[in-house]
Amino acid sequence: MRLRGQSVQLRPATLDDRRAVWEWMARSDVTASMMGPPEFTENPVPTWEQFCEDYEPHFFDGSQPQLGRSFIIEHADDAVGHISYSQMDVRCSFAELDMWMRDSSCCGRGFGSEALRLLSDHLHEAFGIREMILRPSARNLRAIRSYAKGGFARLDLSQEQHSQRYGAGEYHDTVLMQRLWP
Repeated sequence: MRLRGQSVQLRPATLDDRRAVWEWMARSDVTASMMGPPEFTENPVPTWEQFCEDYEPHFFDGSQPQLGRSFIIEHADDAVGHISYSQMDVRCSFAELDMWMRDSSCCGRGFGSEALRLLSDHLHEAFGIREMILRPSARNLRAIRSYAKGGFARLDLSQEQHSQRYGAGEYHDTVLMQRLWP
């Protein structure tokens, strides 16, 4: 099952994609905009083992879609990034999304914004999810702009309100961005 948009498609990730997805996050020229020193000393780059603990096999084999799933963002049959959902709660109609691009050559081209729209529309249509969130650092301005273009609005909550409602974010300056359906 592929989700198709105008310039990108989302292909369900497989276990064969798992290492590449980690490398895009942990070893790419965009890594420093999301985690690790010098800008993100409080959020270190995960090791392969830590990544595998967070992104369990179900993200890559589709065995437990209610717990989360990863997709490869493709443009012209070229893998340009990763997007996933987790913490899905059908009763509360809620899911959290996460996304990163393969490298900086894939940024600023609208791929991420379109991928966000495709996945959030799919979660709404397939599972009835009405609230989706993203939680970048306020320092990651490129991501915040992309998420806004993807239909997500910034919520003005204190860190305490944010933590009470959604749990602690990964950053001391976590920004909450939300997309809602009525």
